[in-house]
Amino acid sequence: MKRSLISVLLIVTVCYFINMNIALADRRSEEANLKARQLIEQLYAPAGVMPIRDLIAEIECHDFSTESNAFQLLSNDKVYYKYPNKLRIDAIINDPGGPMDKKEAIIIRDGINVWHYISMGQYPVKKALDQPSGTLNLPFGIQKYSIDASKKYSIKGKKVINDVETIEILIENPQDENDTKSVYIDTKRNVPLRLDLTRISDKEKILVRAQYSNIQKLPDGRYFPCQIDIFENDVHKKIRNIKAVQMNCGLDDSMFNQMQGFVNP
Repeated sequence: MKRSLISVLLIVTVCYFINMNIALADRRSEEANLKARQLIEQLYAPAGVMPIRDLIAEIECHDFSTESNAFQLLSNDKVYYKYPNKLRIDAIINDPGGPMDKKEAIIIRDGINVWHYISMGQYPVKKALDQPSGTLNLPFGIQKYSIDASKKYSIKGKKVINDVETIEILIENPQDENDTKSVYIDTKRNVPLRLDLTRISDKEKILVRAQYSNIQKLPDGRYFPCQIDIFENDVHKKIRNIKAVQMNCGLDDSMFNQMQGFVNP
């Protein structure tokens, strides 16, 4: 009887410590997840600087041309962003000798729908549902989506990029195994230096990499990447040069309303 009681006590003790270790591991995992998420939320907002609530950026967009085997100016864009995910892009198209040269294209995303307009007619040439993912024409982490709250964030380690030590954060979507991203953050300047993700096109996986450089210190004290180089399966495809940027300008929601009577004079 005594021996049986001792055995029961041993089993109870072992189970207790196993459960304690599991609880401790879960707590450490939760703390690491929280730390990773905080690093994402602190992007572009060092201590004492207001988070980005709106933004105006002037961007030169260059795409690689297989015909000329060189990068060519695609458009000059003016991008308007308002928290959490409203986006408007006014693009003057560069198409020398072509029918679209100097025409204006406008894309409006309000977090629910996306509308495409061109300055050759008054109606949208395309309307679709707005996908909950940020544009690659702006640095990572500016646009916010409710789906981000359900994702898993974890710190994977450190990596040196362009002689700068970064922290790699893996972002996973439990509902979509293909929706994974790795972002490499310079924690001293609170900016990303690289973003890796997978894009599905015609059922094929395309490895996309965005590299952020020309980090500029803005008048309000925050740092901001002003060049974005985009690669697909290690092939350099696009360059986005941000020529000017303004933060927290007080943009009105009407900037992102569906347009009426949009036609080139």
